[in-house]
Amino acid sequence: MTSPSPPNWFGIADRTIQQARTHWRSFSTLALVGAAAGGVTSLLLPSYFRCGAAFQAEAMSPSPLSGAMAGLASQLGGLQLGTQSSPQLFADLLTTDAVLRRVASATFVWKAHMGSLATVYGYEGEPADLRDFYSVRRLRNALKVDVNIRTGVVRFSVEARTPELAQAIAESTLVALNEANIALRQARAGAERTFTADRAEHARRDLAGAEAALAVFYERNRAIANSPSLKMDESRLRRAVDMAQQVYVQLRLQEEQAAVQEVRNTPAISVIDPPLRPVKRSWPNRRLAVAMGFLIGLAAGIVRAARP
Repeated sequence: MTSPSPPNWFGIADRTIQQARTHWRSFSTLALVGAAAGGVTSLLLPSYFRCGAAFQAEAMSPSPLSGAMAGLASQLGGLQLGTQSSPQLFADLLTTDAVLRRVASATFVWKAHMGSLATVYGYEGEPADLRDFYSVRRLRNALKVDVNIRTGVVRFSVEARTPELAQAIAESTLVALNEANIALRQARAGAERTFTADRAEHARRDLAGAEAALAVFYERNRAIANSPSLKMDESRLRRAVDMAQQVYVQLRLQEEQAAVQEVRNTPAISVIDPPLRPVKRSWPNRRLAVAMGFLIGLAAGIVRAARP
């Protein structure tokens, strides 16, 4: 089937305009009916409100070691006493079950009563496992996360039926994020402390063995100044002691750092924009619904006018 040539298109458009002028009453009626239908539909649909917040991941400060230990740590090159928190880590952590389950189990004011998100979403009649699963899935779908890698700023927003509920869920999300991050950090630090403590004990025994070997050497050799071979043996034993001492001190510093991180419960994020009560609905957009209804009615009028 070939498309009409340009003159035919002009003819069709001219006939449509002529018929629209002839039937302008029905043409206008369809457009107004469409606009009214869009407005009524937007009024019947439930309203939703979106509340957001922004935060920045903070650099974890070095552990509060004593002056002597800190000076020794600075001499031992490569020993990292603090790590940089990744903004992408927090952005991904926001959508995990570790955070969302904490939010889903929190209580919120809903219809003059306190209840969890399962009550808000209408899943209270489901079994416990399904109730948690559906609530977390619904919350994840209502959550939007955006991260700026260059500035380290993470923005998120959550949508709910009322402005107060949206603000409360956003605040609970920040609290749950802090709790999940602290639990993750403490678990990682606990495992690291256990490992470094075991390695430090091995290093302590190696250091004790090296020092004992050097002490035995001195007991057996009172005068070594005139013996090149004994001086070489002394240098070798001293190097072994120095190496064992450096390894032991470094492991002890790492163990001390892990022990501090294991009990540290300070937040690792700095809130830039706290959650505020939204003043405008995010959905449905009633003006857009009326405009779409008007355009649909207008299109229906054009189609009707174009009929022979």
